[in-house]
Amino acid sequence: MSGNDNPGLLLGGGDLRAMFLEATEHFEQHKEVINALNVFPVPDGDTGTNMALTLQAASANLMELPSDLPVGEIARIAARNSLMGARGNSGVILSQLLQGIARGLSGKETAGLSELRRAFQYGIVYAYKAVSRPVEGTILTVAREIARGSREAINKSINMAELLDVAIASGKKALERTPDLLPVLKEAGVVDAGGLGLIVFLEGCLKSMSGHRLTGNKREASRGDFDRGKTLEAEGLPKTVNLEDSFDDRYPYCTELIVKGSGLLLRSLREALEDLGVSLLVAGDEEAIKVHIHAANPGRVLETCIGYGTLHNIKIDNMIDQFNNSLWSSNRPQVDEKDAVEARKIVEGLPKKERGVIAVAAGSGFASVFLSMGADKIVLGGQSMNPPVKDIVDAMMEVNAEKIILLPNNSNVQFAAEQAAKLVDKEVYVVDAHSMLQGLASMTALDHRRSLEENFVEMCLRSRQVKTLEVTYATRDAKVSGISVKKGDIIGLAEGSLLFSGLTVEETVLKLLHAVITEDEQIITLFYGEGITEDDAEILAERLKAEFPDLEIELYCGGQPLYYYLIGVE
Repeated sequence: MSGNDNPGLLLGGGDLRAMFLEATEHFEQHKEVINALNVFPVPDGDTGTNMALTLQAASANLMELPSDLPVGEIARIAARNSLMGARGNSGVILSQLLQGIARGLSGKETAGLSELRRAFQYGIVYAYKAVSRPVEGTILTVAREIARGSREAINKSINMAELLDVAIASGKKALERTPDLLPVLKEAGVVDAGGLGLIVFLEGCLKSMSGHRLTGNKREASRGDFDRGKTLEAEGLPKTVNLEDSFDDRYPYCTELIVKGSGLLLRSLREALEDLGVSLLVAGDEEAIKVHIHAANPGRVLETCIGYGTLHNIKIDNMIDQFNNSLWSSNRPQVDEKDAVEARKIVEGLPKKERGVIAVAAGSGFASVFLSMGADKIVLGGQSMNPPVKDIVDAMMEVNAEKIILLPNNSNVQFAAEQAAKLVDKEVYVVDAHSMLQGLASMTALDHRRSLEENFVEMCLRSRQVKTLEVTYATRDAKVSGISVKKGDIIGLAEGSLLFSGLTVEETVLKLLHAVITEDEQIITLFYGEGITEDDAEILAERLKAEFPDLEIELYCGGQPLYYYLIGVE
């Protein structure tokens, strides 16, 4: 830290910025090691990827900030960015740790050892509060022991780098004990992936101190260092699907920007923009507001916003061009003008809804089914591609309803969905649906004649009435629940538990169904993934009709990645 007589004992804003940037780059280099620790040898072991993308979000605009900002301000900006970019359970927990650290450093120009220790304690509190049922042997255990080791260390005469050394050593000891606290880790012969991720993050922070003793003169990382994570946007995929976004040519310009200032008034700005377009999103806090609107005249939007503060990250796109080049239009013939006009008439006549439904889904087939059952918007995501909190927030703000039913449809999206629900000024109910099949089952219970609360209860109950089976492949040799599998084996899971390992997809499907079907079941629904042809799926469906003549067999194209079949049994 410049101008400080004890550079090893105080942390300045420039120092913290350098630590975040270095830690993000360091984590990117080690994320695959963390991914490989997934307990189940399935191809969606993405703890490392989720944490890496969360850190990339935290560090995204730090390079643009002056190095003389207070340490509390740097911490606040990074924490807010990490929350909006958090992906998966591990990413959300990491973002909550950073939220707590920012709370502990709030208002600080610099931070000494005692302030940093206090910030760590806040981080632990925030992380534990984010988890409804904390489990020992996870990242939470490692974080707690890091904080405990740091607390004990500051009683000694050490500098900041030595404090991080102690914190990392304490974390490693706790990490080594995670298999003793969580039997599933011991059986798989691994330590907790999230806990290792936290240690890798701290190692990156320590790396930033090497050679400059907190002078704040660490080299700047290049922007390319934060672009290597593979995201939906990087692949050119739309984050959400919404019919009304596609056709309303009265408001063809998708206008996005950030308004910065002090004492900003969200409600006032929202009211000022309401008559300028549709799909309005105004979200943020007193210092920064994100604006998204589909406008006829983006210049008027900018003129309105500049009356509230300074404008940043301005982005204006012609949505007609976007639609013609989108994922959804590339897989079907272009809509001619007559059809587009008819579609616009339908959309324009829709009244504002009392409630909206948003579903997270992977695969165009699943997305289409959710939309056909009444979902208003799809957030693309699921296994191996958990959406960030921001995508879910944006979707909720864009739905033309003040009350929202949200279907995460994946156990690793549940935390992100719950955090997103806290960030919007709407009444949001997050259905406890941990798979797309559970989400579809819950949609059958949706009845708009009932109240939102009644629908939520019925949808949660209905989601539990379907058995979810998954058929995929093993990504490594492993032994789980007493079952040994080799890399490349076809594996079958029921309700998330590994049941069978087979040589063929068809054999594994049959084993699973014979294991779970009882006399109470009546329907088997198969969704085949992108690795299965329609002919192969139909052949399997015919065999199932012969094997289970008393049951209804339904077959759909799910289009989901990585999983050959997702099967619902009811």
